[in-house]
Amino acid sequence: MRWIMALIAAATINVAVAAEATKVAVVDMERALFLSDATQEALKEFEKANKADIDKLKGLQESLTELQKKIEKEKDFMSDEEAREIKNEFETKGQEYQFYGNKLQKLEQKWRQELFQKQLPSLEKTLKELIDKEGYDVVLNAQAAIYKSPKADITKLLLERLNAEK
Repeated sequence: MRWIMALIAAATINVAVAAEATKVAVVDMERALFLSDATQEALKEFEKANKADIDKLKGLQESLTELQKKIEKEKDFMSDEEAREIKNEFETKGQEYQFYGNKLQKLEQKWRQELFQKQLPSLEKTLKELIDKEGYDVVLNAQAAIYKSPKADITKLLLERLNAEK
């Protein structure tokens, strides 16, 4: 019986030592890429290319805010027809706002996906170099980790390397 207990204790110690020797990290590759200086520049280009739609969306948002204020401020003094006209204008501008908002959101999603796919080989190469240099045994996607210690997160290191590659 003592031999079995000693054997179990030895196995437990070996497992604990092996687990301690494993160097594990987590990384959010997408976050690192989209926070990088190069991507921030590309985002400015995206915004410049879609400036008309962005300006239209901002203008609609301001119009909706002004109409809302007008409704709240003058609702007691408006005729039924005036209230109906303002309500219709508000609904029309609201639908237009939603249209442009959805359009820009889809364009941005597509742009993000294309950029990520285009940059993925370079991103993986940079990450591989970081893994080799630091000697990590296991690197997990940050979204897959249930818990991660801030010291195990190498996203910032990856971001710094991406910015240094300029």
